Amino acid sequence: MASVLAGEPRDVRRAIEVLGRILIGSVPSRTTFDGFLHSSLGRSNSEVVCESRSLSSIGHVTAGLALAALIDKFDPPVGPGNDHEPPTWGSVEIGDERVAPPATLATFFCAGQLAPVPVVVRIESNAFDENCRVQVYTVPTDREHAARVLDAIMDDARGAMSLFRGRALAASVEQGLVLEPIDLPDVSRSNVVVPEEVWAEIDLNVAAVTVHRDLMERLGLGVRRGILLAGPPGVGKSVVSRVLARELLGQFTVVMVDARAGQFALSGVYREARGFGPTLVIIEDIDLIVGNRKGRGANSVLSEFLAVMDADPMAPLLTVASTNDVKTLDAAAIRSARFDSIIEIGYPSREAATRILSAYLHNVPGAADVELDAVAVHFGPETSGADIREIVRRTVLSGSGRVCTNDLIATVKSGRFKPQLPAGNYL
Repeated sequence: MASVLAGEPRDVRRAIEVLGRILIGSVPSRTTFDGFLHSSLGRSNSEVVCESRSLSSIGHVTAGLALAALIDKFDPPVGPGNDHEPPTWGSVEIGDERVAPPATLATFFCAGQLAPVPVVVRIESNAFDENCRVQVYTVPTDREHAARVLDAIMDDARGAMSLFRGRALAASVEQGLVLEPIDLPDVSRSNVVVPEEVWAEIDLNVAAVTVHRDLMERLGLGVRRGILLAGPPGVGKSVVSRVLARELLGQFTVVMVDARAGQFALSGVYREARGFGPTLVIIEDIDLIVGNRKGRGANSVLSEFLAVMDADPMAPLLTVASTNDVKTLDAAAIRSARFDSIIEIGYPSREAATRILSAYLHNVPGAADVELDAVAVHFGPETSGADIREIVRRTVLSGSGRVCTNDLIATVKSGRFKPQLPAGNYL
């Protein structure tokens, strides 16, 4: 049987092992956690001490992986973590890797394994509490050993966190903060047409947390930086953020924060980010999260944002946020040391618009004969890169897959590439 199971994933092996123990009676199906504790330590719950540590959603996975390694090493008895519920193991995909950390269970380690004394280690989650916990139980006289075991597990968990470090993660909110690995689009600076001074200012801020990090620490000037990209919709703010994410990925962990996570879990995002080492936090449309205290927005979210941006100035954190209108943001949110650079990305110049048009026409049938300048001269002063993309798309669709100069000009003159609201009233 052992040879048959040897090639199975760890979560499959553990599930079969627990099922086998239940069938032979080594873990009775109705055993409670208190019963498991008593059978392991010879004491009831009221007669033992517990060292406990709260876990975030990421910490629950990494602490679980640390505990799973100990279970694999020592093969200890396993019991329920919550009341009489059976032990449960999770399944988490991290990139191309699938791991199976314990979700809720207790396990007994005899003297000489984790400590000179016997201990019970418990990992649990609570449906009514977004915080999970890892706990170490022992008799009162051995509390110091329990604390050391817990510290060792958490140290291993921080090592296991390398599974998340250097990856791109999406931050969202369910019952609590959730960070899930994602793939970033394959974009580079060649994919976006913005003034060179935009990249120069971005590179200056990036240098503070990369090549000049030691210098900034030594001088006590602070390492973490904030960049705010401001400008109208469709001019390339999002793609600039994603280009930066692609350039730093691996050396940095990248955390993409959606509006809901920004409103309800911003502190959690930055708390996790500090544990990842160098981290890039990207917050799009920050005006949806942080408003002006003179408006009707929730000041609690603004206060939380100010607090997280002020914390740990020596942490290697780079925040890149974007907004369509800086005026909607509270003045305190955009001062130096929170956002050190406010970079305006405006509508493209005629020359830049021509380059954007050329990029979108690449590989389109008929594009080789298009007179780019003749088309671009018809662009209005508020034609964005997104507008130019739609001009090309509409022309391709109406031309059965081909484009020509006159058809592109006709699309521009029609004005239909910019969505327009109807002028009428509807009853």
